[in-house]
Amino acid sequence: MVDTVFYVLLLAFPALSAAMAEGYHPPSDPGPHPACPQDMRLVQGVHDDDMERLCLREKNSRCWSYEPHAVATEGVRKNMRFCMDIYEAPNERGARPFVMKDFFQAQAWCEARGKRLCSEQEFETACEGPLREPYFYGWSVDTSVCNSNKPWKAFDAAKLASGGIEAQKEVERLWQGTPSGSMPRCMTRDGIYDLLGNVEEWVTSRSGRRWPGALMGGFWAKPWTGCRGTNDAHEPRFTFYEVGFRCCKDALP
Repeated sequence: MVDTVFYVLLLAFPALSAAMAEGYHPPSDPGPHPACPQDMRLVQGVHDDDMERLCLREKNSRCWSYEPHAVATEGVRKNMRFCMDIYEAPNERGARPFVMKDFFQAQAWCEARGKRLCSEQEFETACEGPLREPYFYGWSVDTSVCNSNKPWKAFDAAKLASGGIEAQKEVERLWQGTPSGSMPRCMTRDGIYDLLGNVEEWVTSRSGRRWPGALMGGFWAKPWTGCRGTNDAHEPRFTFYEVGFRCCKDALP
């Protein structure tokens, strides 16, 4: 454990800089690893508990572009190695992601399959990659990569809370998600799809938060949400038309 301040300047490699200038094109899916089940991918990296970046461009009080490769980190650094589902639950290519599940339902679904919910730190590690990028595809928002730039629709809270046919109809009216894995560029270098956009994902909260669960990754109407865009405003019984989840698992040695 390290409890001091790190100031890290991440130097750009020429090949990576050229790729970023042309837009994000993920490498080929690395495929399954012996340390993980077939429907998961291995993620390895170093996680910094706290991080600051220099914002270069704001829009509507949200940062849309950061200074490339300049990162200030503070607090605990930890080596991470774990398995993460390739897709949002039900973790099937071409499937419609689950929504309207609360934290406990998501947790139980993962545990029934020998897995668990991902932690905030695992989500951040998988999303930021080795260059600690604010978006897995680079340093600025690119609304063409993931399903994240749909217009927001006003919702009827009473219908969503009704728990019956009216709730289902309201979810259908609001739905702007895409089938899992249908946006080929919305894949991390580890082969994980839709970490940003599509549906928000339940994770287990880091120490010090009010609730045991939080939401990460944004959804189809939050293009600015980055790898550390945690939404911790909701109690664990919260369900919503754009809230889903995915599972993680400890990697084998």
